[in-house]
Amino acid sequence: MSRPGAPPAGTSGGEPPDRTPVARFEAGVSALVRWSESNHIRLAVARRSGCDLASSELRLLEHFDLVAPMRVSDVAECLHVDVSTVSIQLRRLRQERLVEGLPDGSDGRVTLVSITAEGRVVMARVRAARRELLGEVFAQLPAAELEQAARVLLLVQQHMLGDARRTGG
Repeated sequence: MSRPGAPPAGTSGGEPPDRTPVARFEAGVSALVRWSESNHIRLAVARRSGCDLASSELRLLEHFDLVAPMRVSDVAECLHVDVSTVSIQLRRLRQERLVEGLPDGSDGRVTLVSITAEGRVVMARVRAARRELLGEVFAQLPAAELEQAARVLLLVQQHMLGDARRTGG
């Protein structure tokens, strides 16, 4: 019997039991997400960037930095969350003047949410802090390998942005 938290029998703990390229990619993405969401990394980003937004608020601000102004309902659909969840997360972003509501030119009853200039400044500081931390982690990796990893991961972003465009973003 294995101890709690130990890797499953027959695995090293570092590699997935399924060694197909997709399984290995999933394991790597999962590790990157765990690293970026870990408390010490989130605190380091907050300290270096001066931004203390919650992870969910920061993800939402980053979403608006990448897409055209969107309806709240379209944001919720794109992110696969409830409209009430998006509305709660937007509250602080609006209070901090990081996003704003704009009238929809084609339908006066609709408000579109858009990132503000200040929101873009905050995102630039957060991205710079992340790049510093990633630079420290991957300092020994050859630039060509890092570029290859970036190309593959950006395919995921393109897929996500395609979803945003299909839902109105």
